[in-house]
Amino acid sequence: MAGGAVLITCALFTPATAAADNPCGDVLGGDWSFQDGACTTSVTSVREANMTMSVGLPLELTDDPTAGPPIRSYLAGRTEAWRKNAATMVRASDSSLDYQAFSRGSLRSVVFHEFQQTVGNMANNGYRTFTFDLSRGRQVQLADLVKPGVDPLTALPPLIRPYLSEALDRAAPPHDPGTYPFTPAEFEPQPDGSGYAGDYRAFAVTPDELILYLPDLPMTHENPWPTDRLVWSMDGGTVTVRVPLTALTPVLAI
Repeated sequence: MAGGAVLITCALFTPATAAADNPCGDVLGGDWSFQDGACTTSVTSVREANMTMSVGLPLELTDDPTAGPPIRSYLAGRTEAWRKNAATMVRASDSSLDYQAFSRGSLRSVVFHEFQQTVGNMANNGYRTFTFDLSRGRQVQLADLVKPGVDPLTALPPLIRPYLSEALDRAAPPHDPGTYPFTPAEFEPQPDGSGYAGDYRAFAVTPDELILYLPDLPMTHENPWPTDRLVWSMDGGTVTVRVPLTALTPVLAI
């Protein structure tokens, strides 16, 4: 990598064993150590600032013919972006990806939690999710979870609202219930793109729940910018909403 040196800590493997037992290079590219399901490495910038990186690999999915290609593309792209940022950074930092996987019948959801922190700055969190129907060999979008002809961005919010309200009241930082910006209107999809819902991009299906991660990525302010209110930044996953699938029966297709 131009402008940086990668420090490797996998000297315990012989070349043949490393190739057989270390899937990190195949999925992520570059040189990584592999232990307990996680790939780790360190990048040193031209300013001698060190970034440590850790990536959890969902090995049960990376080799799957349906789930593997999009997950591999995402993981390789994310780690390459981290390497490019690390090459010129001036302060030490940590970047990590961990994941959770859920199953419901032939549906498989995987939730990647992205964490980045530079010394002296607040941590940033983000969520990238994928859902697949492995029996049909396809990736599933939110619209695929509801009945034909139903718009999930208009049909789901009223059904989700009671669970969203509870999650908003629990969200950090501590605040009086129902106060801006922790109100349902700010965390539901809006036609003008305002608020922190992110059009419900980050979702997962469990055996009995739909989980929403709101917003999916850190936001410096609402879009569009509110002209008459205090402007808030919002970290990814500030509000996690867990909705029983039974509450979505009127519109659900799964």
